[in-house]
Amino acid sequence: MCWPDVKYLRPLGRGAVWAMGLVFAAILINVFAIRLLGDVQTWSNWLRHHTLGLLLWRLGLYAALIYGWHWMRTRLLQREPDAAARLRRAECAGVAALVLLEVSNALSGPEAT
Repeated sequence: MCWPDVKYLRPLGRGAVWAMGLVFAAILINVFAIRLLGDVQTWSNWLRHHTLGLLLWRLGLYAALIYGWHWMRTRLLQREPDAAARLRRAECAGVAALVLLEVSNALSGPEAT
């Protein structure tokens, strides 16, 4: 019996663990906030009333992400100059995902929560 090449499974597994960890953390934060505030409606109202602050928080995170990406990109291009096309595709995919997330969030509006 021949086993498949597992060198690609390790990064995939690591990514899956990170994704599950983030989902678990988000669920824990929501459950903790609901218990702290009393009920789901109060949590929903709190989220609706703090929309601007949460948007500013996300914009700050995006700024930090852009700074880190720029730092990583310069180092990678110094080491591997032929990686520019791959990086451009990753950048387009990342920006598209963030734009779609924010547009979806904006279109849902405060009444959706």
